[in-house]
Amino acid sequence: MMDSPDHGPLVPRYAGKKVRILIALVLLGALFFIPGLGRVHLFDWDEANFAEASREMLERGDWLRVTIDYQPFYQKPPLFFWLQAIAMKTFGVNEFAARFVNAACGVATLAVVFTIGSRLFNAVFGLLWTLAFLGSFLPHLFFKSGVIDPVFNLLIFSGLTLAAKAFMTADGKSRAVFYALAGLSIGMATLAKGPVAMLVIVLAALVYWVTIRFRRLISVGDAAVFFACTAAVAAVFFGVETLAHGTDFVKHFIAYQVTLFSTNESGHGGPIYFHFLVLFAGCFPASFFALFSFTKRSGDIDTQRQFSRLMVVLFWVVLVLFSIVKTKTVLYSSLAYFPVTYLAALFLWNVIQGKRTLSRPFFISLSLFASFVCIVITLFPVIIIHKEWVVPFIRDRFAVACLERPVHWSGFEFLLGIGYACALAVSLFLFGKRRPLAGAAGLFGSSALCLFLFMYIFAPKIELYSQGGPIAFYKAHAGGDVYVRALFKSYVDLFYSRRGPSGNNPLSYDKEWLLRGPIDKPAYFVAKITQSKQCDDSALGLVRLASEYGFVYYRRDVPGNVSDMTDRLAAAR
Repeated sequence: MMDSPDHGPLVPRYAGKKVRILIALVLLGALFFIPGLGRVHLFDWDEANFAEASREMLERGDWLRVTIDYQPFYQKPPLFFWLQAIAMKTFGVNEFAARFVNAACGVATLAVVFTIGSRLFNAVFGLLWTLAFLGSFLPHLFFKSGVIDPVFNLLIFSGLTLAAKAFMTADGKSRAVFYALAGLSIGMATLAKGPVAMLVIVLAALVYWVTIRFRRLISVGDAAVFFACTAAVAAVFFGVETLAHGTDFVKHFIAYQVTLFSTNESGHGGPIYFHFLVLFAGCFPASFFALFSFTKRSGDIDTQRQFSRLMVVLFWVVLVLFSIVKTKTVLYSSLAYFPVTYLAALFLWNVIQGKRTLSRPFFISLSLFASFVCIVITLFPVIIIHKEWVVPFIRDRFAVACLERPVHWSGFEFLLGIGYACALAVSLFLFGKRRPLAGAAGLFGSSALCLFLFMYIFAPKIELYSQGGPIAFYKAHAGGDVYVRALFKSYVDLFYSRRGPSGNNPLSYDKEWLLRGPIDKPAYFVAKITQSKQCDDSALGLVRLASEYGFVYYRRDVPGNVSDMTDRLAAAR
């Protein structure tokens, strides 16, 4: 990326140590992101959905077509599933393998932002940017998940950064090389999630072009190189898939992208300010510092100023684009984590350089919000243990029933919030004593540690409330000569029941056939208690096996067999 000479009052201490700092950060990222990946079952919907697609890819031995429940899955291209399937081939079909790709991506992301930051400014800035990424809530947690977006975002950001490098390079041959690399990166991003990668980079380029008053941004030849490389990579899948199976995938895939932009897909709607709130609260503590970088984008050299401008442009493009899109999830604005953490590092860098100060209103607001976060983390386990305090205020019968599940809490979990509060207090004290680098290290380091411990201690307990019973039921019947399905939208039933591609009726993906059709082997179902009235209808002939903690479990036998008749006679008596 754009190189600049080291400078600033703290730089001599770090000069010549970039490689060692980079290695230390890579090891730190691995330490935070990899341990505990398999401690929690996969969550619905996205984690289980993508992991099931990768599992079926291995089961079928077909690495070209993506399926869910062995039916064509047209919503996503296969790059992420290829990576996840390779991890499953290496580590086994489990939660660790499903999340390992993003853990590795997290380590790579820390290395990328440090490298770019240290070349753009110096090692201190690179360290600040890396710490902001590692120690902010959602950016950290995404690397411990099994969703596509961390890989997708890194590829888009790399492509945008390489294109920026090309724009600022005078030599024609070098510029063409950087545009080619940028095109390859965007092409891979397209293979990971789709054409929104190209949409984002084109919109960012257009807005950036406006901000530089329509100066020449790219030549026709360079644009041709960029788009040709993007198309060449995308054709690895889209072209081969079309040649092998016709245009079905392309048509359904495009239709799905239109649906995402124009409707509340799967009920994922939200107000227009949804992503602003997500980024502000979810990127704490980096978001507080980033807010103050929008008003002044300083830099000692032109490349620093231009890159800062590009990061602001990227932030607004992502925020506005996905605020307009009807479907809204936390995942969609995650590309903005790069500019948010960069702008946070920029503000702290200027504080270290003596060009900015931490004003009293900023200090007070940061302290108040940090206190609120600590109070939430402290009180959460206390309220869960004493759930009778909140149950009267919950109107969702299913949620109340889930909370009745007996989950062991030691009673000391609240200490995590207390410890985090003490660490934040020390960090704020260091800021007050004009030691911003130490304060930033304490603030982001303690946040990263808090998130790590939260996922290790809290997440397994929370997951038991939401899906512990059903997953145990699916696993108990995995590998058996039976059908196992959830009667609500879910993918964990597919992943944990481990159904193979062969030996099943081709209609077994159809829940209506499983409930009412001439099934050829027993079918087991999980329903929410809010569905029990319909499921208990005698016309279905389902045998209720158990009901506990928000879920009801049923069996349907092969019509006319002995067990079916026995159960019906017992029910009649």
